[in-house]
Amino acid sequence: MKKIGMRNIKTGIAVFLATFAGYLGIVETPVYTVSVCIFSIKNTIKNSLDDSFSRIIGTLVGGLVGYLCARFLFTNIISATLGVIFIIHLCNELKIYDSSAIASVTFISICLGVGNNHPLTYSIMRTIDTLVGVIIALIVNFGVSRHKYIDHLWKSFNLAYDDCINIINSMIEGLDFSLSYKKLNEKFDSLQEYYNHLVDELPLSNESYRLNTLYSRFDRCENLIHHVHGLYLIEKKVCYSDNVLNESIYNYHKNNILKLLAENKK
Repeated sequence: MKKIGMRNIKTGIAVFLATFAGYLGIVETPVYTVSVCIFSIKNTIKNSLDDSFSRIIGTLVGGLVGYLCARFLFTNIISATLGVIFIIHLCNELKIYDSSAIASVTFISICLGVGNNHPLTYSIMRTIDTLVGVIIALIVNFGVSRHKYIDHLWKSFNLAYDDCINIINSMIEGLDFSLSYKKLNEKFDSLQEYYNHLVDELPLSNESYRLNTLYSRFDRCENLIHHVHGLYLIEKKVCYSDNVLNESIYNYHKNNILKLLAENKK
């Protein structure tokens, strides 16, 4: 059985804080706050910052349109439907595409929930409920075990890197570039995923000095994959050049692989 992931734990913490905010009276309807928290927890702080910005903009847009609808129009199924269509179109026109979902949710919570409440007061409270959820998710994403998460990413990156190097070494020793080709690409896909997360995380931490190592290792592995791919194509006879040219290309890729592997041992 797999252990509980960090994103799962962070979501639980965010839900607890959102519910507790309702208990303290900070938010009036914690169900909105909790819902936003669940959808706002992200893997990296960069994703969290980008997502939080779009959600804040969307919340304000939805709150404003919701208030105008509750204040000047009848709040029913028709107005709710047309309002959502308008909000999505408005977000598209403003080029804030990622904000349309949260804007629609905020709008619907006001349009269908206002009842006999004062439109302005109710709209402000629903907007605050949603904004608090976004802020809680951002704080949890930024503050909970970021150091451990970065260490986990770095360890996973290095393991995937070593796996790629070992597979390529085996290919060179056995002069077989097709048997493990699929496995190598799968490992490189994992390496690239961890690399992208680290590129997002490290500049926002106190460990940005590791970026140079990250860049050099990924660049070396990417070049190795390129040369292995060339040998794989020759082995599969995808390149229909004459034999002399094929041999020249084969030696070019093989020599570069040997050179890169030698650099890796330094």
